[in-house]
Amino acid sequence: MLRKLLLHRRVRIALVCLFFIGLAAAVVAWKMGVDLAALKGIWTQINDFLVQHPAALFWALVFLPGLPIPTSALLFTAGVVWRQHPVMACSLCLLAMLINLTWTYWLAAGPARKLVEKMLAATSVKIPDLPRGDHLKLILVMKLTPGIPFFFQNYLLGFLRAPFHLYLPISMLCNGIIGTGIVLSGVGLADGKLMPALTGISLIAVGVILTQMIRGWLAKRKRTVMISDPVE
Repeated sequence: MLRKLLLHRRVRIALVCLFFIGLAAAVVAWKMGVDLAALKGIWTQINDFLVQHPAALFWALVFLPGLPIPTSALLFTAGVVWRQHPVMACSLCLLAMLINLTWTYWLAAGPARKLVEKMLAATSVKIPDLPRGDHLKLILVMKLTPGIPFFFQNYLLGFLRAPFHLYLPISMLCNGIIGTGIVLSGVGLADGKLMPALTGISLIAVGVILTQMIRGWLAKRKRTVMISDPVE
């Protein structure tokens, strides 16, 4: 289903349109005289505001990843802003991620699904129920496939009602390792300290390696199941 969606003509057109809109915005900004010095000044003002209002950054980490906004950029920003307190930065980011994973799941599993079911009530189309044995595989595939936006993962898993008791811990494990690495990378690069940056990069590398290992295990298991199934 996901492959069909990503290969759909309209989806590809939408992605191309988004690319050109971003390119046009960059050209307009350049024509208006927005240079690196101006961007640095804007960032300094944002950084000063977030340092003075940490709650604003925390709630941004809770709600903005539910929109098509890069979560990695938000986590890196948190590492830069809270660089004086790296343990606090990682803890708050993980807490914000936990809350975000929860509210996006239940929004999709509750109001969004009910709305779609009402729209489909007059038709013969029904939302399929996932077989119980496919729940874990679906969660792992969604969380371990590179390129799938964070918000899309959560909404789709909630909409399909993957079991919450599997969804939440697996999501925190898969997203939390790399997320913590991104935060620590921001801490190290912003403060000029080597140890946090190396720790962050190491965590990202560990997350990537674990991702590849689990994806390989899933692919091997799928091949084994296909071979062991009797030919009808």
